[in-house]
Amino acid sequence: MREDEQTPGVSVHAGFPNPAGDKSLGGLDLNRLLIQSSASTYLFRLRGDEWESLGIFDGDIAIVDRALDPRKNDLVIWWGEDTGSFAISKSKQVKPGITIWGVVTAVIHQFREGVK
Repeated sequence: MREDEQTPGVSVHAGFPNPAGDKSLGGLDLNRLLIQSSASTYLFRLRGDEWESLGIFDGDIAIVDRALDPRKNDLVIWWGEDTGSFAISKSKQVKPGITIWGVVTAVIHQFREGVK
């Protein structure tokens, strides 16, 4: 077969494909990836180091959905009446009578400080 002839249904590729040429790829949208319901989702800046074992560090941002029912092992945000502030715990560790404010669905960790 000569170089200028092509067999129907067979494509010829040379080199590496250009990802920008693939029109089927959509843009990366963090709202679509991390937020199920924008009406019930809040962002919290976390303070403290008690969750470092789970990869959650001081200054990270927790994405919290108030519309979700907490499961046993979910991280949740709840209001501490005795401290007058929000706290984060595993759902199964929240004391009876405490109202869970929302379920942590994701945590954003910035490696470089001061990025705007």
